[in-house]
Amino acid sequence: MKEKIGNIVKQKSFRQLVKYGMVGVVGLAIDMGVYYLLVRKLSVHYPFSSFISKMLGGNMSVGMLDILISNIISSTLAIINNFLLNSYFTFKVTDKKLKRFASFASIAIMGMVISSMLLTLFIGVMKIDDMLSKVFAICIVAAIQFGINKFFTFKQG
Repeated sequence: MKEKIGNIVKQKSFRQLVKYGMVGVVGLAIDMGVYYLLVRKLSVHYPFSSFISKMLGGNMSVGMLDILISNIISSTLAIINNFLLNSYFTFKVTDKKLKRFASFASIAIMGMVISSMLLTLFIGVMKIDDMLSKVFAICIVAAIQFGINKFFTFKQG
């Protein structure tokens, strides 16, 4: 049993998963920290939220739009951080930076869309605390993104 566990730990993919997780924790701290500041501490209200709400026929509250915009801002900062750390630390792939960033950002944008939908579901429908909802959404999205980034964005060769 020890030998099997030792073999798993020695595998490159396992080490990458652990590093990806470490980078993810740093990104999570940035994402949650900025989100907390914008939503809870500063209660930021974006001047264009009411305009967007009106465009949506009032079907989404200004407060929910403020939360979603704060989510986009905090996620974007974490995405930039995570791309850099994953490039140099996790996958050690630093060529074709612009192409790889475009791929990483595209996957991250899909993640933001999924995250925003999950936040709308968790907060707006299920009435779960916004911070707890953010953690749930990040965990779900991170699991999906690891596989996609490993096999596409940071694929070597």
